[in-house]
Amino acid sequence: MSVFEVKCPMCKGSLWIDPATCKVVEHKSPDQQKTDFKEFLKSREKGVAWDDKFQKAKEEEKKRKAEIEQKFKQAKDLTDSKPDDPFKSPLDWD
Repeated sequence: MSVFEVKCPMCKGSLWIDPATCKVVEHKSPDQQKTDFKEFLKSREKGVAWDDKFQKAKEEEKKRKAEIEQKFKQAKDLTDSKPDDPFKSPLDWD
């Protein structure tokens, strides 16, 4: 019985598969590396920076939305204040 090994690109685990039956014979989880506390703190600092960027982007989006609403309201008021054009259609030119 010849078995072949397949490595998962996502979790880096190993699967040994029997080609005759197409079944998994053995599975080995990847070794989990212990992280350093300093690395954890560095990653948390980066997370805070991402939170700040997210909040800033959220505020900018809110500001853009308010500007668009204001421009839309101005355009609507401008069209409401104009008198109706007597020539609405080219067929009315006669």
